[in-house]
Amino acid sequence: MYRQRARIPGNCPQGFLGRYTVIPGDTFYTIAQMFRVRIEALAVNNPHIPNPNVLFPGDILCVPGLIPYPCCTSLQPRRRAPFGTGGVAYVNFGPRGGQAVSIMATLPQPQVFGDFDKYTGEIIILGTGSFRNQLFATPEDPPTWSSRIELPTAATVTPNSRVLVRPINSLAGTSGAPVLEGIILLGSCQ
Repeated sequence: MYRQRARIPGNCPQGFLGRYTVIPGDTFYTIAQMFRVRIEALAVNNPHIPNPNVLFPGDILCVPGLIPYPCCTSLQPRRRAPFGTGGVAYVNFGPRGGQAVSIMATLPQPQVFGDFDKYTGEIIILGTGSFRNQLFATPEDPPTWSSRIELPTAATVTPNSRVLVRPINSLAGTSGAPVLEGIILLGSCQ
């Protein structure tokens, strides 16, 4: 049986420094939509693929973005916190296109940090803004708190984006100082 050898670019042009590995069912159209670029731009920046209508699983494409996906960063305590407090933020493609940041953390009840009843997870993207969502707890003690932040397609996680977890008072609408923080670095998300 003949197997097509994966086509791998020698180098990627500026602006297309990310790498994407083709999986079964991928087309230039679906990949262009995933990365929010025109098909023509994807084709021009991948000259090692002579026919954009023919892709093979395992082919590597140059795509926009500086951070290869999926990637993750650990969330470390920013203040005095009970032993075992920590978490992780996982960045990947969102289920509806764009990107999503999933947060999972072991945290005490929010009341440990003051007059708070919930936690929020937040990603701060330099030059773009911040996006947040409420974290929800599992029933064990201490609970695992988790959430997914789906970014709008206009937003892209970049190096030095910060992920924070902070307690909030949902009735008063106030939030406390961050309990956990992680920074997405170019070399750490591989």
